[in-house]
Amino acid sequence: MSASETTLVCDIEVTNRAGVHTRVALMIFKKMEGFSSFASLTNKNTGHTADCRSVLELLSLGAACGDKVALSVFGPDAETLQQELLTLFENNFYEDEAEETKG
Repeated sequence: MSASETTLVCDIEVTNRAGVHTRVALMIFKKMEGFSSFASLTNKNTGHTADCRSVLELLSLGAACGDKVALSVFGPDAETLQQELLTLFENNFYEDEAEETKG
């Protein structure tokens, strides 16, 4: 591993009501665009790991509200990518805003 590459791991609780569903998986997938770093999520309950560049893998993660997931990010822009993904989780994937636009 070169000095310019970083590996970061942190635990996050899924707090949005619907967990990691299609809209959430697409948001994570789209957030990965433009980054050269690799990111994965591991469901701490099941041990299942998903590549964040795969919507299908993210959906198969089975992460529901209240589940803990480990976010692992590796690469030259790992810190920025980690913060971008954490922001999605911290803001519940903007679930409340999505509900407002439906109604």
